[in-house]
Amino acid sequence: PEQMPTTALERQCTLLLPGETSGPVKVEDLMKQLESKKDEDKIEAMKSIITGIIHGEELGRLLMPIIKFCTQSNNHTLKKLLLIYWEILDMYGEDGKLRPEMILVCEGMKKNLVHPNEYVRGSTLRFLCKLREADILQSLIPSITANLEHRNAYVRKNAVLAVFHIFNKFPTLIPDAADLIERILSSEVDSAARRNAFLMLFHASEQKAMAYLYSNLDQLPSLGESFQLVALELIRKVSRSPAFAAVKSRYLRCIYTLTEYPSNPVAYEAANTLISLSSAPIAVRRAVTAYTRLLSAESDSSVKLIILGRLRQLRKRHGSVLSDMVMDVLRSLTTPNNDIRRKTLELCMRLLSPRNVQNVVSVLKKELMKTDSPSHEDSLEYRKILVDSLHRCAVKFPEVVPAVVHLLMNYVGDENTAGAKDVILFVRHIVEEYPKLRVSILNRLLENFDEIRSSDVYRVALWILGEYAEEPAVLDVALRTVRDLVGPLPFVPAAEADPADQDGGEDEKGDVKTETKSSKREQKSKVLADGTYASQSAAPALESEAKEEEDESESETKLRALLLSGDSFLAACLASSVTKMVLRFCKIRKHGTLASNSQLAKGLLMLTSLLRLGEHQAKAKAKLDRDSRQRILTCIHALLHPEAVEEAFLAKCRERFHGMLQTYKAIDNADEGEDLDDHKEVDDVIAIRQLSAEKELHDVNADEAGVKKAVGADANTLDINSKLSRVYQLTGFADSVYAEAYLTVLDYDILLDILVVNQTDEALQKLTVELNTSGDLKLSDRVQEHTIAPHESKTINVSIKVSSTESGVIFGNIVYSTAKGVDKKIVVLNSIHMDIMDYIHPATCTDVEFRSMWAEFEWENKVSVNTDFTDLSEYLNHIVKITNMKCLTPDVEQYRECGFLAANLYACSIFGEDALLNLSVEQHKSGKITGYVRIRSKTQGVALSLGDKITSNQRKDAKPAAK
Repeated sequence: PEQMPTTALERQCTLLLPGETSGPVKVEDLMKQLESKKDEDKIEAMKSIITGIIHGEELGRLLMPIIKFCTQSNNHTLKKLLLIYWEILDMYGEDGKLRPEMILVCEGMKKNLVHPNEYVRGSTLRFLCKLREADILQSLIPSITANLEHRNAYVRKNAVLAVFHIFNKFPTLIPDAADLIERILSSEVDSAARRNAFLMLFHASEQKAMAYLYSNLDQLPSLGESFQLVALELIRKVSRSPAFAAVKSRYLRCIYTLTEYPSNPVAYEAANTLISLSSAPIAVRRAVTAYTRLLSAESDSSVKLIILGRLRQLRKRHGSVLSDMVMDVLRSLTTPNNDIRRKTLELCMRLLSPRNVQNVVSVLKKELMKTDSPSHEDSLEYRKILVDSLHRCAVKFPEVVPAVVHLLMNYVGDENTAGAKDVILFVRHIVEEYPKLRVSILNRLLENFDEIRSSDVYRVALWILGEYAEEPAVLDVALRTVRDLVGPLPFVPAAEADPADQDGGEDEKGDVKTETKSSKREQKSKVLADGTYASQSAAPALESEAKEEEDESESETKLRALLLSGDSFLAACLASSVTKMVLRFCKIRKHGTLASNSQLAKGLLMLTSLLRLGEHQAKAKAKLDRDSRQRILTCIHALLHPEAVEEAFLAKCRERFHGMLQTYKAIDNADEGEDLDDHKEVDDVIAIRQLSAEKELHDVNADEAGVKKAVGADANTLDINSKLSRVYQLTGFADSVYAEAYLTVLDYDILLDILVVNQTDEALQKLTVELNTSGDLKLSDRVQEHTIAPHESKTINVSIKVSSTESGVIFGNIVYSTAKGVDKKIVVLNSIHMDIMDYIHPATCTDVEFRSMWAEFEWENKVSVNTDFTDLSEYLNHIVKITNMKCLTPDVEQYRECGFLAANLYACSIFGEDALLNLSVEQHKSGKITGYVRIRSKTQGVALSLGDKITSNQRKDAKPAAK
């Protein structure tokens, strides 16, 4: 059932049984069924009783009839139902003491523990693992230990678990448990029972467990998977002890063998153990070999991602070893999952070195050629990943550029716009960084220029030609190629461009009059055979003319088609590129010469044709926008006065581009530096692991670090102010019950430590904290009932699951009763509003990825800027701080002078949700900042929550929003 009351069974029962009740259970009917001589009636009665108790009904009166009529039965189903009933039964009376009827229950359990049927014995022992009453367990100890030597392995296995449970909860009940299990373990032959016994010995006495493992170390590869996993865990735990150093070499030889074990879990744990025991290159190489083998052998994508994460951690300390084995890591590219391919290539790009870069590039080139096959799954996305990886290889190692760039040039005409754009951006980078390759790259680009299909790619390609076509031969070919692809000029014939000359002027509104095709039909007379006259229309001639225009449209180039479609941005880029090439031509051939004047005239013809095309509504599908029109007019002015603007067009733009590349390179180097460990100097303070609380050392046991993170005690501890900010007062100081909560966010879980203080002079009985949630928050378990003495306090732990970044609220009340009163009393709690900042963290993406996500995401929240900041950079830093996002726009300090600021921010949530933010503001002469903040996300909750965060905190004197 979805909704169940908080009863005693929820504190004790380890399982929930679904069931439907048709109505209230009648105790009299259940009594008759229990008294029946048929086991079937008793079974039905027990099922009804268990279901009734689960639904919160009080059926305590049936305890004695159940003991009287059911415990003596030998029916196995009935015995199993009895064990479930004992598990959900509240064994304590109203006085808080154990019920006297439990003595009879103990007698029944003793009989089950000596029952001739192995199933009855085993299920009873299994039930005892869940029992928490020491008084009941104490009388069963002899019967439990006797089953350790039972002939059936199922009974022995559960008997060991029962001893393990009792020793953990009540060590004084079985003080010799370690000696007892050690004796049993020496003669045990069943793998499951041996594993349970060794696990119990591991927790009871590490010394005895290590002695047993050392004596059987040679047989460890044949002792079974479950035993091997426990043994590896023990080795990792005791590897820090001084006594382990003397026998370490023997354990290492055994672990070397386990890294090649057929079982994938054992091989993975063996590799982890090997890394924790030794940092020698041979040990690391053996572990990495095991990881890479698992990458190829394991079919589960989640396991592959875990292994890749482990390899990324190893890279920080053993990068040289992993660099030699990068080819083994690349084998995981055979998987069809692009996420795994992407993470694999990210790891390999960080392992590149002069020794392996040629081999890595060869593999990437082969994979890139495979994407040409139509049968290749997700070829377009995978091709984009490969192109980005080849780009990074070429940037780091110039010697591979010639082999890479000419291959990638074949994909500038790719139908996938994103992939083709990545290629052309890579070409732009290489042309700037490697001047010796410019001529060959530009020649190859000009050869493939007519294959380009995307306007975005054309814009970058035109910019490359305008900036780097410097050699006279390349410049001539570039100008000729661009003119050929643009096609005949002008775009708009003079007859169509000036309709006023055809019909005599304009209409009353000043609009130009145009003639329809039907009005242009010419009429002429024709003499027939009988001597009479007839008129003939020129419609067939018009039809032939239309057919010629259709044939012409089919044969026109893609560049011309894009221009005719009204792409204003492309027209402006074409004008700028042609202007740069013509100015450079004039600079080389000298101004005023016949060749220079000819190129100027051709360039002016193209620019004026573009301008006229954008203003002609009938020819172009969209009118030229104002910015593009101004850009073309500027280029026309530059061609009319070439010597005055030559430096601005030919030098300044490239300088800015070079500065941008240097900025991005510095950012990439900084990001790579963050992943590496800090180097220690000889005079650094020695950090002692047992005393360190602020910083986690490299040699801390990985398991201990994981446990600390799971319980919220990570090494990167918060300062006192951050801890106090997570304390929420739930009730007032004048209330009878004072409560406050300390909140800890652990990725997908929220832990609430609720301190409850009884401020009255009487005991509070059956006190429980009833919580509820809104949004994507769900309670993991019910809160137990407690009894709190006068002026005492108690801490109650509550776990809440989080499934998304949606804003959530935790609310509820405290319910209790006193010894004097019959009615329950309720104290309402203050609500806790979850902060989105607990779920998102700064992240990085490329400009292309940002624009792609910006176009894809459908949820947008537009926030008006209303702030008292007077400095653009300070306001940007304030937005970055309150949103916990990362600014992707480099060199924002330059905006201080111009009075405008446009910046992109990016963050990612722990649930994989992306958050995009664009800040567009301007500063007026008065100093006031105005503009908008636009937030986009795939989910509505992220966009709304970030918008509310900015709205409430964008002023200097804004107080943090109430939680």
